[in-house]
Amino acid sequence: MKKTVFNLETIFSEICTSSTPYEWDENHVSFLLMKELRKLFSRRVISFNSWSKIVDWHSFKNKGKQETNYGDIALIVSVQFTSGEILKGIACIEAKRSYQSGNFESTSIAQLDRIFTKLPYSHLLLYNQNKQSLQQKFPDESTWSSHFWISPINTARQLLTQISPGDNWKILRTSFPFSMFLTARIFWGIDLDFREEILNDILSGENKIIDPSFLGIVNVYYDHQKPINSILTDKWEEI
Repeated sequence: MKKTVFNLETIFSEICTSSTPYEWDENHVSFLLMKELRKLFSRRVISFNSWSKIVDWHSFKNKGKQETNYGDIALIVSVQFTSGEILKGIACIEAKRSYQSGNFESTSIAQLDRIFTKLPYSHLLLYNQNKQSLQQKFPDESTWSSHFWISPINTARQLLTQISPGDNWKILRTSFPFSMFLTARIFWGIDLDFREEILNDILSGENKIIDPSFLGIVNVYYDHQKPINSILTDKWEEI
């Protein structure tokens, strides 16, 4: 697991280095991120003390016109347990980049309110040009350094109502590392939206609720199991 986290943080650093200053926008960074996550988690075996799990990731780009802007990235996540239980849900992620000021200037309470109304379990992914070293909430007093941090949108919007737009970098205080979000939460079925209407909206291509720019199909399973297939419409191009 430590090696996987190290690889993730290396990927995040390389994306930021290669994207600044001329290609530092959310769409470009998200494209590179999804491409690299597909490479890293191509049937990747993650080992623990005496057992292991497989993570298999496929990434897609939306070829169609996006009618509603409710998030840059959606993940369809299927987590299988040894005794046969399955958790299948959606992670919805709205990405925002930092500016020279250090703030996330394209972030607005109005937009987060619109997202929260439809997708209350969604998250705000914060791309930082410079690494941010923030206090760990667990298990000790150490700090963690990363370019990519993530916060529940419900929490971020509550904090944003109490700070000025010129200080919205403070939403980093409610965030935790994106590498932790993936390895300690998403890959275990935590922080997912399990509503069938959200899953069907993506799979059918209707996009009445969410129309993400990028989509990840993520399967987490044991070596005696098979990944769960998700059939997509032709609006999705694999990357």
